[in-house]
Amino acid sequence: MTTNRPLINKYLKKITSSRHFVKSKISCDLLNYLTEATLEGKNPKEFTIGVELFGKKYDDNDKQDSNIRVYIHNVRKKLKDYYTHEGSKDSLIFVVEKGKYRVRFDSRKDHRKPVKYVFLTPFLICLTALIVLSYFFMKQKGQNTNPWKELPIWQTFAENEKPTLLVLGDYFVFSGQLPTGNVGVYRDFSINSEVEFEHLLDKNPDLVFSLSKSHLTYLSKMAAFCQSHIYKVFAQTDASIQVKLSSDLQPDDLKNNNIIFVGNYKNMGLFENIVNDINFSFGVGSTTKQFIFSSDPCAEIYQPNNSSSKEKDYALVINTEGYAGNRLLLFLSTQDIGNISVVDQLTDPDYLGQLVVEKPEHVDPENFKALYEVEGINKTDLSFKLVRVE
Repeated sequence: MTTNRPLINKYLKKITSSRHFVKSKISCDLLNYLTEATLEGKNPKEFTIGVELFGKKYDDNDKQDSNIRVYIHNVRKKLKDYYTHEGSKDSLIFVVEKGKYRVRFDSRKDHRKPVKYVFLTPFLICLTALIVLSYFFMKQKGQNTNPWKELPIWQTFAENEKPTLLVLGDYFVFSGQLPTGNVGVYRDFSINSEVEFEHLLDKNPDLVFSLSKSHLTYLSKMAAFCQSHIYKVFAQTDASIQVKLSSDLQPDDLKNNNIIFVGNYKNMGLFENIVNDINFSFGVGSTTKQFIFSSDPCAEIYQPNNSSSKEKDYALVINTEGYAGNRLLLFLSTQDIGNISVVDQLTDPDYLGQLVVEKPEHVDPENFKALYEVEGINKTDLSFKLVRVE
């Protein structure tokens, strides 16, 4: 391991200017801090990093900070990606070992695989070939059955200490007398909460005698399909996951869990305030209502629509940090076809692997917003296209 400060600073600048780091100020600041601390012979703890680098204030009993562990994990992941691509020929390699908050500065030759020599006898050749084939078979089998811990989006959920809560957006319904003469439930697309139902009664007092709140709720086809795909991912990672309806969600749930939300722009519930605080360069809306707003008055507005021949939906994926070091992954669409298609694609390791290679900036594990255009018939997608990402 070298301690040549000019050489280290040279490669540090190259790393933090690379496409893998340049968009993440937290990762750049943290790598700079850890590098300087190592050169000064320090071995900082989570508490120290939180105070000195991020200006946090802790209680006397708070000596650990899960946020710091997440930031360190992201730095390791970015370094791995950097040395796979831009830094593949760097003579100096930065290594942040798991469980440590120091940087090791290795020479490229320290990471070369040793050359193995064998006697060229038929028996040993056959034995070596058998061992190698068995190894690659088992390795490939393991990759095929459990690739998720190395893929973006799901990696942070697989390794985060907090449990994950899958929240399914359910729809508000109310009770009343049906045309058949029996009592049943109604679903009005313009009424998506108790507040909006009360407004309906205020404007139409006569309905008080024929309509009432219902203890029932309604889930669309989207919920079942998306839940199935997401549960398959978590079955591969061995990470825990529970399911909850958005109408039952409590504020504490947003603090104590990683959250995956699958729902409609109209039934975001507690997530509406979170989405409204995010800055978008585009908007999403129908002919009667806008759901996603941009601060730019000239921003393009994407409008889903239906016709007699096909459906067109604009599905939005938001990957961001929550309130307490947890992760939030939101899938939003106006119709079932949008989320069904997007969740299907983003739970496909082949699609994610291809996206990482071709467009790594589109799958930043820390923060991204992606808008997809989905077209199809009867909730079956025929085309799937990424139209915006930021």
